[in-house]
Amino acid sequence: MSHLVTPKVECVESKDNYGRFVAEPLERGFGITLGNALRRVLLGSLLGAAVTWVKIEGIHHEFSA
Repeated sequence: MSHLVTPKVECVESKDNYGRFVAEPLERGFGITLGNALRRVLLGSLLGAAVTWVKIEGIHHEFSA
């Protein structure tokens, strides 16, 4: 039976709008899993504006026939 490796998380650098953290050691493949989870959480919590609809005169949409 293999033992579970518990990673240590360390804050390397922290500013108002920037942070650098190191988590090690990780089991093989856990870095991608952890990175994707962090990316989804951070993108979901960002406030901002985005273009959701555009209309250009003289141009027809591929589904408007």
